[in-house]
Amino acid sequence: MGLLTKLNHIYSTLQALKAELTESKTTFNNLQSRISTPTPPVSNPTHSHWQNDPFQIPPQPLPPSTDIIIIGSGISGASIAYTLLRKSQCNILMLEARDVCSGATGRNGGHIKCSAYMEYCSFKDRFGESARHLLRFQKRHMGLLLGLMGELEIEAEAREVETLDIFTDEKAWEDAKRMVHVFRTDMPEEAGDIVVFDGVDGCQEYRVNPEHCYGIIKYKAAALSPYKFITSLYGILQQNDNFAISPGTMVTQINANGDGYMVSTSRGQIKAVQVVHATDGFAATLIPGLEGKIFPVRGHVTVQSGCGFDGSRSWCIHHKRGFDYISQRPGGELVVGGGVIQSPGRGVDEFGVWRDDGLCYSIRAYLGGLVETIFETQTKVEQAWSGCMGFTPDLLPFVGRLEESLTGRKGGGEWISAGFQGEGMVLAWLSGVAVGLMIAGDEEYQDEAGIPGGRVKEWLPRELICSKERVDRLSVSDLGVLL
Repeated sequence: MGLLTKLNHIYSTLQALKAELTESKTTFNNLQSRISTPTPPVSNPTHSHWQNDPFQIPPQPLPPSTDIIIIGSGISGASIAYTLLRKSQCNILMLEARDVCSGATGRNGGHIKCSAYMEYCSFKDRFGESARHLLRFQKRHMGLLLGLMGELEIEAEAREVETLDIFTDEKAWEDAKRMVHVFRTDMPEEAGDIVVFDGVDGCQEYRVNPEHCYGIIKYKAAALSPYKFITSLYGILQQNDNFAISPGTMVTQINANGDGYMVSTSRGQIKAVQVVHATDGFAATLIPGLEGKIFPVRGHVTVQSGCGFDGSRSWCIHHKRGFDYISQRPGGELVVGGGVIQSPGRGVDEFGVWRDDGLCYSIRAYLGGLVETIFETQTKVEQAWSGCMGFTPDLLPFVGRLEESLTGRKGGGEWISAGFQGEGMVLAWLSGVAVGLMIAGDEEYQDEAGIPGGRVKEWLPRELICSKERVDRLSVSDLGVLL
C-alpha cells in the first residue's frame, strides 16, 4: 500500500530503536505477542475507494480436486496464475477468504514508485554488490506493468507521472542528498532522471509551502488503480477453462495427503497437487514456521477532493521519522496515505494488527490536514479506509518453494510469494512470476508481456528466496529497521 515502504534508507537506526523498544518491556512483549499470533482476515473490512465499483463473481461449486490451489487474489496471486496459464496446461483454483482483491492490493495507494536512490543505498549497506540486482528488480516493474496493461488493453488509470520527494526535516534532507550522490556515482544510467532542488528552490513551481520544505527530489514514476488492474486481469483469465476463482472461501487447514494436499476451506475440501500461498501479511496463518517472521502492519489511506492539481504528479512527504504519500487520480481526487508515526504508540501499535475493519483516529485526523499543510490548498476527505500490509523483519519478500521444516507438512509442493512491505507494486508482480515459472519448470523462457525472458535465477535476487536458513535468522528485535 506504500505506507511504510521507503523506510529502508534509515536502516542505520536499527540499534537505536531496538534499545528504545526493549527499554519498555511491556511494549516490546505486546508487540512480539501480536506479530506471533496469526489471525485470519476479518469478514467486515473497511471499504476501499477502489472497490466502489466492485468486481463480483457468483459462488460456484468447488471441484473435488485440482492441480494447483493459489490462496489469495491480490497482485501476487494474479501474477502467479497469469504466468502458469501462459507456461503450463495445469488446472488452477484460486481461493479468496473475502471478495476478490479485497486485501492489500485492493487497498493501496496506486503508486508504482521506486525511490531508487534510497533503496540502492540501503541495499548497498546491507548486501554490497547485490544492491544493483535488487534495485533493478524493483525498477523493472514500472515498464513491465505498463506494457502488460497496454498489451492486454486493460483500462486501469495507468500512467507515468512526475514524482516529487519533499523533505520536511533538515537531517533527512542532508541524508537524501548524500544518497543521491552515491547513487549517481555507482549507477549513473539509472540515476539519469533525478533532479535535486535544494532549500526552497522548486517550492513555487511545485506549489509547496516553503515553511515546511528543506528540499525536493524529482524523478519518474507511475500510478494506476490497482484494484481495476487486477480484477480486469481476472476477467481475462476467467476465459481460460483451466482457471477458476472462488471468493468467500477461507482456507482453514492444509494437510499432506499422499501425493498432494487436502485443503480444508469454509466451503468444503479440495485435493491439490501443489499449494501456493499468496496472502501477504496473513501467510503465517497457514505456515507454522513463519509465525513471527511475517506479519501485518495496518496502513491508512484516504481519498480527498478539491486540490486543483493537474494529475500529472505524485508526491512523498519525508519527515524526521516516517513519510506520507499522495497521488492524484485522472478524475481529480487525491489519494493520500501514511501517517503511521502519528498513532498513539508512534507507529509501533500498528504492527501486528491483523484487522482492517477500523481506523486509528489520530492517523485519520492527521491525513485530513496533510495536503493543506504542505501545499496550502484545502481538500475534503471523501473516504478513508485501512489495510494490512505484509512485513518481514529484513524488509524483503518471501519467494519460492517452502521447505517442509517451515510448513510442518510433507510433500515439498508448497510455495510462497508474500511479504511486500507495502511496496507490492514494485515487488509483487515479478515475485509471483518467479514462483509461477518455478512451478512450471526452471527453463529458459522467451520474453513476453508481463514475463521476463531468460531463467528465473538470472533476474530474481537470491536474497528474496524463502529458505529455512534465512527465516531462522529473522528476529522480532530487528523490527527497529522498520521505523
